Amino acid sequence: MSQSIFIVLAGLLSIISMPIIIKLCKKFSLYDYQNARKIHSGNIPRLGGVGIFFSFIVSACIFIIKTNPANLNRILPILIAGTIVFTFALLDDLLTLPALAKLIVQLIAVSVVVFNGFHFKQIFSWVLPTPVSLILTFGWILGVINAYNLIDGLDGLCGSFSISTIITLGILYTLTGNPESILCFILAASIFGFLCFNWPPAKLFMGDAGSQFLGFMISVFPLFDSSNTFEFNKLLIMLVITAFPVFDTIAAIWRRIRDKKPIMSADRSHLHHKLLNMGYSKKSALYLLCFLQILLCTSVVISYFLGAMRGMALLLESTAFVTLFFSFVHYTNRAVIIKQMNDSSEAGKPADAAPADSEKAPEAAENKDASEKNNL
Repeated sequence: MSQSIFIVLAGLLSIISMPIIIKLCKKFSLYDYQNARKIHSGNIPRLGGVGIFFSFIVSACIFIIKTNPANLNRILPILIAGTIVFTFALLDDLLTLPALAKLIVQLIAVSVVVFNGFHFKQIFSWVLPTPVSLILTFGWILGVINAYNLIDGLDGLCGSFSISTIITLGILYTLTGNPESILCFILAASIFGFLCFNWPPAKLFMGDAGSQFLGFMISVFPLFDSSNTFEFNKLLIMLVITAFPVFDTIAAIWRRIRDKKPIMSADRSHLHHKLLNMGYSKKSALYLLCFLQILLCTSVVISYFLGAMRGMALLLESTAFVTLFFSFVHYTNRAVIIKQMNDSSEAGKPADAAPADSEKAPEAAENKDASEKNNL
């Protein structure tokens, strides 16, 4: 049976399930309500992650059972852990769970994966000691889960980052002969079905259930054993194709520590917020970030053909590019805020009328939305 059938099945299940989810959300008022911090207009249904999870799990399980049932035991820890992450994130969407409870659940899910043999084994030519490998893998998975949760603030953004990253991993696994490549493409098809309803203007959001599940799967898919070239640069490859969510999360943590605010507090200073404040429309900001993400993914695929050392050089250059891009956006946005505050002062308006940002202006949105869910 052709593997493409299972990819098509995942896409069809996803596309069919999304209108049903929208109707159910409207019936039970399960919306992502508009507030002072969020940038969307109106109240949008927010359980699209249910469709992504359902279509992937069903298609993946049918694929494994139909083609090679023996592989189920090998992949089962990832499916179980992914289900744990999804289930409790869905509960958080519905009930708003404490941040500590979410962290404990994520640690349990990560433990299921790590202690079943899925972890980074080397960085370049350095074979990692077991304690270092476990600590690195725990930190990696937890960080990526929450990074994709945080980046989900603009129509189509998290889905676009996720599908491009998953397809890139699928291509790499195809080149290295890994059978896990089909699982990557099945998940990509599931995301595609959601993006049909999340592309701006969005009719549906994925919610924490979707963003955390995707972050988890993106973080664990590269942990399968593969070719020497892939293993040599694996950590650097993953840093490049997840660079925008990961760098944005690091910047958010640094920003809150610097401003002496709780790390898990919300703000309007993420990458997409800054681009909007700089004058980009929602669509133009999305298109710019998608274009840059595709460039990064392309550089990763090219690096595989260059071999270990030359590939590493290209990946390091890609990382430097992302760093420069973040720096440019940061300082440009800062200059825009200062100009806005000066213009407001000259017009006789209070300085805090300028857009909220952690650099200079107060984050009024946080005070207005005290019940905002913790993203980290």
